[in-house]
Amino acid sequence: MSKTKNSRTRNTAGPKINDLLSSRSRASMLSNLEASAPDAESSGMAGSNAEILNEIRSMNQALQQKMQTVGDNVTMIKNNLDSLTSDVAKLGSRTSEAEARISQLEDENSRLANLMQNMDSKITLLEARLEYQENYSRRKNIRIKGVPKATENGQNVTECVKELLRSLFSGTPENVDNIAIERAHRIPTALRRDPQDRGNTGPRHILVRFLKFTDREKVRLRARELRSFQWNGAKVDFFPDFTKEVPNKRNKFTEVRRICMKRGLQYSVQYPAVFWVTVGEKRHRFEDAAAAKRCVDNHHPAEEAE
Repeated sequence: MSKTKNSRTRNTAGPKINDLLSSRSRASMLSNLEASAPDAESSGMAGSNAEILNEIRSMNQALQQKMQTVGDNVTMIKNNLDSLTSDVAKLGSRTSEAEARISQLEDENSRLANLMQNMDSKITLLEARLEYQENYSRRKNIRIKGVPKATENGQNVTECVKELLRSLFSGTPENVDNIAIERAHRIPTALRRDPQDRGNTGPRHILVRFLKFTDREKVRLRARELRSFQWNGAKVDFFPDFTKEVPNKRNKFTEVRRICMKRGLQYSVQYPAVFWVTVGEKRHRFEDAAAAKRCVDNHHPAEEAE
């Protein structure tokens, strides 16, 4: 019986088992077994045939259940595969769309980067022009530091500046009455944080605007010639009226200027922030403070003296 069972198991294996063991063939087998049952009883084998028949029926029922389960599983797998195929197709479509959009964004980003670079260059140029125009509009101005408020003696600031200039040009043939002052006023307290004010102690600075640029230069050069000027017991300093960007640039040369003063080297600062220094018999021009410092450090006065 085991051989017959193994043979049936091998014959029914595979995805075509429903075709090999159809309902008609199973019904015919059962009919033949039932028809042969009386003959078997007459020969004394009725009990064995009945057991075989019951076992076959049980096997057939179990096999049908397994086949039904396998069929359901195959159907479910097929549905899942169809769903996965559809999802993969949609994912591929979305991936292609995303790649196209990424490529478009990369091109747009490259274009914007070039545009930003051009805009930065234009902004830098416009800032330089604006700074130049603002400083040019201040070319007739000069700042006076250290004038006490009490020296005005009830006069307006313009008359106070006139008295100061008379003292500044004393001993010279210059007629101060010919120097025309367009206006003069003290800088408001809120503006004293400007880097050009060089400290917030002492009286407020006086901002003077001359009618002519030549008059402003006369005052500046005279103050530079005197180096130190005292008026009514107070030390008074004169400064050009630049925007804050100019002194910020010039402050980078502070250390180099200190070294030049210590070594006795002649130097000057040209507008807006160009440093000139005479080393040996040659005059050098620098816009970079580090390069100017290297040049001054490499100069050895002892070697020059030899």
